[in-house]
Amino acid sequence: MDIMQTRPDYSRSIVNLMSSIGSASGVNSPYPPLDSLDSLKESKNIVLIILDGLGFNYLRKHGNGTTLQKNLKGSITSVFPPSTGSAITSFLSGLPPQQHGVIGWYVHLKEYGLVSRILPYTNAIDGNVIDAPISRVIDVKSILSDINREYSMIYDYQIVDSEYTRNLAGSARRIGYSDIDSFFSSIRSAITKSKKQSYVYSYWPTLDSISHFLGCESHEAKKHLIEFDEMLYSFIETLTDSDTTLVITADHGFNDVPPENIVYTRDHPKLEECLHLPVCGDTRTGFCYVRPSKVSEFERYIKNDLGDICNLHTSKELVHENWFGFHDPHPRLLDRVGDYTLTFNEGFALLNCFPGFEPPELSGHHGGVSSDEMNVPLIIIDC
Repeated sequence: MDIMQTRPDYSRSIVNLMSSIGSASGVNSPYPPLDSLDSLKESKNIVLIILDGLGFNYLRKHGNGTTLQKNLKGSITSVFPPSTGSAITSFLSGLPPQQHGVIGWYVHLKEYGLVSRILPYTNAIDGNVIDAPISRVIDVKSILSDINREYSMIYDYQIVDSEYTRNLAGSARRIGYSDIDSFFSSIRSAITKSKKQSYVYSYWPTLDSISHFLGCESHEAKKHLIEFDEMLYSFIETLTDSDTTLVITADHGFNDVPPENIVYTRDHPKLEECLHLPVCGDTRTGFCYVRPSKVSEFERYIKNDLGDICNLHTSKELVHENWFGFHDPHPRLLDRVGDYTLTFNEGFALLNCFPGFEPPELSGHHGGVSSDEMNVPLIIIDC
């Protein structure tokens, strides 16, 4: 079965959501805005809350009676691959991977001769911080850099001043928080202190963290969704008559993978022999860099040994079919997506094993093309 059943729709995606926010803030985008958000420009305050890991299907399944579900307007898609690295860069730049060139958690930086973990901006092999400006790697100008609103960014205090955040924050005033109380109070403070129209970008990571380590179907993940919703309800009550529009969405959803369905590269030495770099991207979509002399052997191995659990595509094919977006690609995009792309069936994932590095034991994964991962909620609350 071809698992490419849920592809990004760049007419109703998180990129188009950012085009709507940009349009309501005096800037244009090469991607069309969402038709349903034409009235956004009339709001004094626009608050974007990204609830990392909250899939549309997951909210429909586990969010009965919540404020989130009661204000659910429908679904939009993430980008490809639906990963924190790719999608958060799209939220911050207003552009898809086709333009910004970030294709997942692990990104091959040919210009530096290494594989990176792009958000912490570290070398994937030794864990050291990369000693080169990230602005040379993520060099796209955000569509939000010239907005006519006061721009605030609410991030966990541990990452609010990271090189990645500073590179993409532009003119935003960066505000760190330490817990869920200070998360919401920081948003409220940014609104009340604004002397003109404002835009507040905020990001909450905990559902994603729980889902990775315990699974999105775990009691703990479902409990946290309800706890967040209760805090959200109380927060909304403080915004009465503030002329604020809350826009709540996510970067991706999740797919739980049992331990026996995780493919570790160390268990496939013949596959590793075909590659001249570790597999990049994410655990459910992998970009493969194949030795020219091993192309036939690589294709044969995937078909015979992994063909029941994943699909093989040439990466150029996915670029040409606009999986990463439209318009001219980032000059490094083809370097970063490699020669071939593996997309895994639901319930399967691939983890790299580097020398001296053992991947963490994860229950929840993302980056694949299932509906659960690709479709995210669009929640609109007018206060």
